[in-house]
Amino acid sequence: MKKLIFSIGLLICSLGLFAQKNGKLEFEKTQHAFGKIKEEAGPAEIVFKFKNTGSDPITLTSVKASCGCTTPDWTKEPIQPGKEGFVKASYNPRNRPGKFNKSVTVKTDGQPEIAMLRISGEVIPRPKGPKDFYPMEVGNLRFKSTHIVFGDVVHNGKDTASTLVYNQGENVVNLNVAASKLPSHIKMEPEKTTVSPKEAVRIHFTYDASIKNDWGYNFDYFKLATDDTDTPEKRINLSATIKENFNDLPADAKKAKVRFDKESHNFGTIQQKTKVSTTFTIFNDGDAPLIIRKSKASCGCTASRPAKMELAPGESTHIDVTFNSGNFKGKQKKSVTVICNDPSKPSTTLWIESNIEEAKGE
Repeated sequence: MKKLIFSIGLLICSLGLFAQKNGKLEFEKTQHAFGKIKEEAGPAEIVFKFKNTGSDPITLTSVKASCGCTTPDWTKEPIQPGKEGFVKASYNPRNRPGKFNKSVTVKTDGQPEIAMLRISGEVIPRPKGPKDFYPMEVGNLRFKSTHIVFGDVVHNGKDTASTLVYNQGENVVNLNVAASKLPSHIKMEPEKTTVSPKEAVRIHFTYDASIKNDWGYNFDYFKLATDDTDTPEKRINLSATIKENFNDLPADAKKAKVRFDKESHNFGTIQQKTKVSTTFTIFNDGDAPLIIRKSKASCGCTASRPAKMELAPGESTHIDVTFNSGNFKGKQKKSVTVICNDPSKPSTTLWIESNIEEAKGE
């Protein structure tokens, strides 16, 4: 019996060797150095040629580049014995200055099973111009940015920021501050109101949080009025996060201390077009009044105004949060931000989660 099993094993191995393909792939070269290439010249390409020196057809079963910047193409049909094929590698140098060394992995159903091709070189950066320095284009003007980000601003303070505007046109463009209708808490001061062709002018902005009288992340925009013949009104976005100025508190001042009974709630699996609600309880564990400055829900859920906006030490209140599943599908996560005067925890994010199934019969 043992001899029979051994003989069968030898027969299976022999059949396996007999069935193995004898296609053999030989490349003319497996490495290519492009040397120095200009970024503005576009993709650099090289074709790696090979020949099937075996006795059976051979197929390239997979060709993968080491990163998305190398785009391979190759012979897709089986290569017959004695015939040639190719693998083309293309490297896009755009926004990739400096040296590079990339690989292309070639898999076959013959010999070798895996072949490695390499390309290398150095990208010479293209000369910079107005499109690089002022990427935002609105009509004949280009901006360093059309979104003015002030970052954190204390509630009783001011902050400043600026942007550059460049005239890429052939005619002078005048900036009309008076006609721009800025929000009351924003002040705009261009270094000059006349922007000559091929000239850049800096525009300064001041954000007055005491006039805004709000809390947390705030977004505004206005239309910058100009006499540009192309899109005379240029939209400018502004954002800031307004935080309480706790530096005004003396070191020994009594302080509020906020606590929530929970900071997340999972509704589990619910159907589409369903409303579900939960309640978060807010406590004041401090020795000074807790003032709830603001509560704001993210898109997809609504939060009620807390029953009380000021809590004495030891008091509590609640905030009701409702989620409308609408036409959402799958897992959803929404938030409610609560801002208060607790120096150690001025902002708390409350989370609600659910898994939404499609409504039955739809």
